[in-house]
Amino acid sequence: MSPEAVKSPINIKLESMMELARMLVSSSQRDRPASMLYFEYNGRHIYGTLISHHGFFEAYGLPLWVYAEGEGPPEGGFLSYTSREKEAIRFVKTLEAEPRVAYLPIIKLAEKLEILDL
Repeated sequence: MSPEAVKSPINIKLESMMELARMLVSSSQRDRPASMLYFEYNGRHIYGTLISHHGFFEAYGLPLWVYAEGEGPPEGGFLSYTSREKEAIRFVKTLEAEPRVAYLPIIKLAEKLEILDL
């Protein structure tokens, strides 16, 4: 299938990296954590994920690109998220056995996905 034949997903820009982390953690499963994609585009640091909203009217699913802009490139291969004592996110290089911490893998892309319309 050619890139021209693929429709762009609907963009949903979130307010912050915290919102993106919260969304991905809530959709993660114990044995299959959600991951996020990262790329730099026009000097912006873009973090996001492609999802499909199933059962959208008569379609087989509505493709969504849910993303947030970060302040810089990731400083590690994972984003850690905790909501206790205080909600916080931070980049980490390795996983620790910390209770109540979720880790989201960050996949660095060489360039923006062709199907994204940013």
